[in-house]
Formats: sequence, structure tokens, C-alpha cells
Amino acid sequence: MENKSPFPKVFDNPSLGEAFSGARMSDYLIVSTTTFGSWCWGYVFGKPVRGPAASMAATLGLTAGVLLAYQNSTGRLMGWKENQKEITRWGTTKEREAMAAQKKLDEISATMKAAREE
Repeated sequence: MENKSPFPKVFDNPSLGEAFSGARMSDYLIVSTTTFGSWCWGYVFGKPVRGPAASMAATLGLTAGVLLAYQNSTGRLMGWKENQKEITRWGTTKEREAMAAQKKLDEISATMKAAREE
């Protein structure tokens, strides 16, 4: 049984490259905010060793921000979140499959036409 997503799918299973190339400005804002906020938290609450605590907290914040941005981007590409910008950029899965099928039919008809002319 296939799960029906509420929005059209752009990719059924987006790769890591597709997910990060589909990132929006809000995703980059999430990464920068979690990184900076975590650094501040580590600096304020890591009193005996502020530098290392801030660096470790920033590293954890960066990791969390990247994972959250990846989750948001793949959610949009798979149709689980609003994805109008992604559809405008890449089209839907069905549109790409239809274009690939049409291209294959065109190649076959060109091959058959060339074979008849010989």
C-alpha cells in the first residue's frame, strides 16, 4: 500500500545532492541559527572552559541544523510539505516519467524510420 502525500512528488527518493540543491533560504537560516545559538549557549553555560564548551555546542548545533534542513528539504521533494517552488524548478515525478517515455518513443520511431529508408 502506497502512502499518498498531500502535495505532488518531485522525487520519490531524493538523493543527498538533490536534497541539498533543493534547500531554501529558510533551511540555511535554520542551520545558521542553530549553530550560532548553540555556540552562545555553550559560551554562557560552559563557565570553567568557555571556549571548548562553545565550540562543542556549535558543532552539535551545526549537526542538528543540517539534519533539520535535510529533513525539511526531503519532505518538500517527497510531497509531504508545501513544494510549489520545487515543482516550478524540477516538475513532478509523473511529468519527468512522461517526458522520458516520450523521448524513448521518439528514439524508437527515429530508428524505425532510418531502418525503412535503408
